[in-house]
Amino acid sequence: MKKTKLIIDFEYEFTLFGISSSTKFYKLAWALNNHLNFHLVRSDDYILEDQKAGQHHFGMYTFQEERGEIDFFKNQCLGPGQAYLLPELIHFDYILKLSGILQSFSKEEMLKELREIKWIEYIADLEVNKLKSKDNFLS
Repeated sequence: MKKTKLIIDFEYEFTLFGISSSTKFYKLAWALNNHLNFHLVRSDDYILEDQKAGQHHFGMYTFQEERGEIDFFKNQCLGPGQAYLLPELIHFDYILKLSGILQSFSKEEMLKELREIKWIEYIADLEVNKLKSKDNFLS
């Protein structure tokens, strides 16, 4: 009997930035709001299901508008354990996800603005298609 495989290829229509900072999560969210005129608001924890370890909760701030959505995540889980939202990039403390909002800004302009925030020690544009755990951002 011939077997048929169903292959699903998702469209990843968002941009990710990895941020390294020793600043508290809420303080960096406040800085993003003030510097870039965002309106990030603390939302419910982002929950990932793991078959072996159960649920992992990640802190999250969200801002939604007509042009798109901005999500700001803490990369390390809030509970016990060493789970990461992007396990291949544990050196980043925070992840900034932009969906649709970059229509008015280029990535370079956004990076330039983000680098001006004094509490951001390092920021990088992450290539979504090269990440192993990119499915963690599909909601």
